[in-house]
Amino acid sequence: MQKKSLKQNIIKYDRSSLEKNIFDLLITRFWEEHLEEKTIDDLHDPYLLKDMDKAVKRIKEAKKNDEKVMIFGDYDVDGVTSTSILMHFFQKINLKASYRLPHRVKDWYWLKAYFLDELSELWVTLIVTVDCGSRDIDVIEKAKKMWIDIIVTDHHNTPEIIPESAVALINPKRPDCNYPFKYLAGAWVAFKLMQALSLEYFTPQVARDYWIDSVDICAIWTVADCMSIIWENRILVREGLKQLKKSRSKWVRRIIQDQMDQEIDADIFGFTLWPRLNAAGRMDTPYLAVNLLLNNWPTLEATLREIEDLNNQRKLLTKQFMEDAMSKIDKSNNLIFYDSSEITHWIIGIVAGRITEKFHKPSIVLKDEWEKLVASCRSPEFYSIIDLLENYKDMFIGFWGHKQAAWFSISKEKFPEFKKKILKEINKLDFSHNKKVLNIDKVVRIDELWFKFLSEVNRFKPFGMWNPKPLFMIENLQYEKLEFLWKGRDHIRFNTKQWFKIFWFFMWDYYDEIKRNWWRVSIIFDLSEDSWMWKKNLMLKLEDIILN
Repeated sequence: MQKKSLKQNIIKYDRSSLEKNIFDLLITRFWEEHLEEKTIDDLHDPYLLKDMDKAVKRIKEAKKNDEKVMIFGDYDVDGVTSTSILMHFFQKINLKASYRLPHRVKDWYWLKAYFLDELSELWVTLIVTVDCGSRDIDVIEKAKKMWIDIIVTDHHNTPEIIPESAVALINPKRPDCNYPFKYLAGAWVAFKLMQALSLEYFTPQVARDYWIDSVDICAIWTVADCMSIIWENRILVREGLKQLKKSRSKWVRRIIQDQMDQEIDADIFGFTLWPRLNAAGRMDTPYLAVNLLLNNWPTLEATLREIEDLNNQRKLLTKQFMEDAMSKIDKSNNLIFYDSSEITHWIIGIVAGRITEKFHKPSIVLKDEWEKLVASCRSPEFYSIIDLLENYKDMFIGFWGHKQAAWFSISKEKFPEFKKKILKEINKLDFSHNKKVLNIDKVVRIDELWFKFLSEVNRFKPFGMWNPKPLFMIENLQYEKLEFLWKGRDHIRFNTKQWFKIFWFFMWDYYDEIKRNWWRVSIIFDLSEDSWMWKKNLMLKLEDIILN
């Protein structure tokens, strides 16, 4: 059965689920392995990654010869977490290492040639990239001529020609890499290098303890980057959740201190830790985030306040530019463009993601930068934006990315031709049937919603990409009051006679439409536990609303 939704999603559900047990329903769509308690001992051998042996050999050589090693990361959270994982380990084994991160505005992405000049003056002889490097063929060639070796650890799509000048290129997406699991985040690849190296310097038990000590940091970006929560990623996230409350990062422990007495789910990575680390790299400098994870800060409280201020600035700017985008964009095409000379590098990707989420279409958000345009692209799960852009790579100054997220820069002179061609290509496709589909796992009665019901759902945790949270529907819910929540008016709260809490996050633009309709709606939601003032409640986080 289908119903029309407020967000124009396709809603699929079966009313007969009302009479069925929740566990019996969920086990039919989840793999049985989700109920197995696999541990960090079940991870694949890191040496199955192509070139891992070469990377380990070269790093051991650098330590033996007292060489200067530089970790080159990225300014996003994948780069930050990857950098902190390797840096912490290198410090542990007394390797002479430091790290260099690009600035979002001054440097943008990639390992640039001018970084080599800078590092050469510091007598660096080995660079280990994290979350980048696979496509930096020219820079790697130049490094070799400067007697600087490069080890690449990355998870982005590789070029057709693998750069032979690199000492090692560790990337599960290499066509010639036979690693069994391809869906590793950049931090996960860095973790694998650390895993292999730790077995060279520690006993197996000490190495294992160290992996567990690092796993929560690695899990942050695995969840935030929407990596598939299956197989190894599932082990990583599950072990990371266990480790959070005793994290080696004092900042992490400080952020979650209010949740120490309750079970923490994977949302904490994507909605609590990631936005704050991300705000540092977006709004100021990624070094602030790395220092938090490495406990390198003068005073924790002052740094916490700085991070919170940056995160609040990010939220405000995102809201402002989303409102501007909604008033300007052409929604009739299969690909939505939004450009602004005012938008900042800090939030360009966030705005692209919000546009794609709202219209369930690919989007390209552009920032005007003198003679060029810098773009951040996002796409729904049914379409690969990186495959589309590959057809126009000769027009770009540079580009790279994933199936659902990509980046490029292009000269203003070439942009009109590019836009015309790409719209002509994508508008030939029929996107009318590619609306987001919400599969309802169970239609529920209000009196079913109790902690015992939630405990059955939680047996299938952790949730994430390819292992989504179960969705439920209450038909004809009567609510007494509708209101904005908090000063920013970002969220909507439904007040009912029932004791649970109902929130709709970041959906303020639907407020008037709901208000105009009658006081009875059907709601689609996922279920979690909320704690406030030492009182536990069930929280219903709305995914969509059906106006009756």
